[in-house]
Amino acid sequence: MASERVARELKETLMADSLAVVQQFYRSVAAGDIDHVMALLSPNLEWTEAERFPYYGGVWRSPKEVLENLFMNLGKDWDGFSVTPQDFVANGEHVVAFGEYSGVYRATGREMSAPFAHRWAVRDEKIIRFIQYTDTAKVLEATIR
Repeated sequence: MASERVARELKETLMADSLAVVQQFYRSVAAGDIDHVMALLSPNLEWTEAERFPYYGGVWRSPKEVLENLFMNLGKDWDGFSVTPQDFVANGEHVVAFGEYSGVYRATGREMSAPFAHRWAVRDEKIIRFIQYTDTAKVLEATIR
């Protein structure tokens, strides 16, 4: 029984730590603190945007690839782009966040709002995996003239 209790306590600690890391990621994104965002990403990262998302490029495997292929483009192409998580589910090193994207695409002036689910994996207080699920059609509608 003692070993079951220890295992349960370890899992609860992992869940709390993983959830805290993911929540800090979202807070740092909202604050525009890209240095802290990058510090939360493991150098051995697997980052996957949803297929047909404007910046989809397969699996990015480093924080630098995420910065250059995603964050820099979001900042350049959108006004007020926001990622607003609303609910979280955590289990060990895994976290799922449900929320909403919003913003105005600069080239068209069109507003966008789209729900998302993000699947995260966290190990040693670093994000090791991200998978995006979203309504890419809603995002792409804003980009079409």
